[in-house]
Parts: sequence; C-alpha cells; structure tokens
Amino acid sequence: MSSSLSHLWTTARAKFDLLPDRQALRVVVALWILVGVIVFTIVAIDPVGRSATKEYQDASTRWWPGQESLYKGKNKYLYLPQAAMIYTPFNILPQRVGEPLWRMVCLGTLAFAIWTAARHLAPGHAGKIFLLATVLTLPSALASARNGQVNMPLAGLYLLTAIAIARQRWHLSAIILALTLALKPISIVPILLCGVLFPRLILPLILWLAIMFAAAFLHHDPQFVAGQYQAFFQKLTGSAAKPTGHSWCDFAGMLRTFGLALPDNVMFVIRAAAAVATLGICFLALRIKDLLRRSLVVMFFAVIYLMLFNPRTETNSYIILGIFVGLAGAYEALIRRNNAATVLWILLALALGTENFGWPIFPLTNLWLKALVTLALGLWLAFRVVRTPRGESPVFIPLESSRA
Repeated sequence: MSSSLSHLWTTARAKFDLLPDRQALRVVVALWILVGVIVFTIVAIDPVGRSATKEYQDASTRWWPGQESLYKGKNKYLYLPQAAMIYTPFNILPQRVGEPLWRMVCLGTLAFAIWTAARHLAPGHAGKIFLLATVLTLPSALASARNGQVNMPLAGLYLLTAIAIARQRWHLSAIILALTLALKPISIVPILLCGVLFPRLILPLILWLAIMFAAAFLHHDPQFVAGQYQAFFQKLTGSAAKPTGHSWCDFAGMLRTFGLALPDNVMFVIRAAAAVATLGICFLALRIKDLLRRSLVVMFFAVIYLMLFNPRTETNSYIILGIFVGLAGAYEALIRRNNAATVLWILLALALGTENFGWPIFPLTNLWLKALVTLALGLWLAFRVVRTPRGESPVFIPLESSRA
C-alpha cells in the first residue's frame, strides 16, 4: 500500500507542479462550496438525523427563561453556559434553517483557518497548500460536518490561535482562546499551556477570560447564572471526569479495547505525567527560531495531549488533530517534497478518518487505531524536538520567506 501511495503521489505532484497557484485556489474554493452544499442539503432535509446538537438546543432553550438548570441528567450538557448563548441564533431559527447554518459556520471556520495558515506558512504556494491540506483534512472532518459537533470550529480556532501567537497578536490570541473555552471546557489545556509558554499572553488572557465569564451575567437573573456556574463545576469534577462504558477513543479507550483497562487512579497519574512531559517538550520547542513554526509545534502537542488524555475523546474528535496533520502533510509534500514522509502523512490523515470507510475497516479499527497513531505521532514529534538543534524546526521547515 505504501509503494502504491508513493507512486500515486508522485503522479499527483507532477500535476500539482503544473497547476498555477491561482487555479489551485479556485479548485479548493469550489471543493469547499461543494462540501458545504452537500452538507447543507442533507441537514436541511433531515435536521435531527445523526445530529449532535440536541444538547446545545435544549440548553439554549432553558438558558434564557432561567427556570430550569442546563445541567440536568448525568451525561447531557457538559459545557459552560456561554455555549448555550453562542448557539442561540441557530436555535431560534427553524431547524431546517438553523441547523444547516450552524454546519456552515463550522465548515467556514475550518476552511478559513487552513487558508490563513497556508498563506502565512508558504506565501508563494498558498493556493496549493490550501488545496492539499484541505484534501488531507476532510477525511477527519466529514463526520463532524454532518452531525454539527463543536470539534470542527474548535480545530480551526486552535490553528488560528497558533497563527495569532506567531504574529504576537496577544489580545487576538486571548480572544480566540476565550472563545474556545466558551465552546468546550477541554480548551483549558491549550489556554494553560500557552499562558505558561508565552508570558505576554497572560494579561490579555486574564482580561478576555474575565469578559467571557462575565458575559453570562447579561442574563436577567444573576442568581440563576451563579447557580449554573456552580452546577457546571460540580458536573465537570464529577460524572463528566469519569465517563463510563467503552465508547471513548482516548489512550484509556485504546488500552480497554485490548483488554488492558487501568484503574482510574492509575490513569490519573498517567495523564498528569503526560501533562508534565508535554509541558517540558513544549519548553524545548521554544528554541525554534521561526515564530510560526514554534507556535504550530506547541499547539500540535496541545491537541495531541487532548486526543490521548481527555477522558471523553470521541471518534469524531480527531478533526482537532486532523487539521494540523493535513497542514503538515501538505507542507511536507509540496514544499519539502519528501515522498516517503508525504506517504506517511497521507496514511495518518486516512487513519484519522476511518469512520468514512464503513465495514469492515471502521468496526475493526474503532476506539484504538486513532489513539495508537496519535501516540506514535506524539512520540515521533517529541523525539524530533529533542534532537533538533537550537534555531531549527522539527516540522514545517522554514522556507525562504515567512509572514511570521
């Protein structure tokens, strides 16, 4: 399979070389429009089928009257009240309009992030990078595009955060990170990591996180808001932190698939050790001279940690990693022109989208393959960072120019 992919890519790259960058941009824009039209049509026809937005809808409906808690039930709404506020414009519209529009916002955020990264990473080849990165990202994105999970805009926002940090746009970085936390509590990981590694981000983070938390008090009943914050914290530290069942696609779920389930206290130690190791590796990554590559590598590690050690990682969550894999693969293929490495990135991108391949591939690989390849990627990237001389970059090797 590897040799076939290598031959296929060699042929494809010859065509890429002949494709003007402007033409590549037109092709990828047409591709995103096509995906958007297909998703919009499917969701408009059946807005509740295979949808992951019911909890947002219910929370948004309950939030504004202030008569029912958002956090009723064991494993239902697991987000801050701000997520319900953000979803309100889509909830007040008819489902056949609001649900497709939410998917368009998700897709648009993802596409904009890839285009922005391509434009900054390789200015002279942005159209081609955008096209190939899109093709490599879509396998891990399609399921979330259909069901409306917040993981898709989250992926785009994490990538945009890395770019904003590289440009030393500290308030913009903090605004984006505050928005990611409003969308999903797991964003505390990149927030803490970036705050420690980039001290100039601390004060803007404090400001914009305070504004984000205070925004909930726009509600007509401040006492209800305070009670919801308390209920959120209790749920976050209670049932949400210890999910049951064998339906999670993290490191623990991978072990459980192979009959190696570990006690909760042992997994807590492993997660803590992995967090310390991630922080240490990211400190080493600060030696990278190029600001854009430095911030991309740091965020790469943040999302790898989230995929492996968030106890509620789902199969569809891997779009958060998939956008970085797609971008790295496109850069390796079109800029560094390393065929062997390109094939590996293609295989990784395909592995992160196994749910698209149906029977028997998905049932045989579900809940373990994505975590396994993510673990291998994390170890490889850590090795590269440790071995990389000061001033150089382990991935996204600097080109002759950069907008960082």
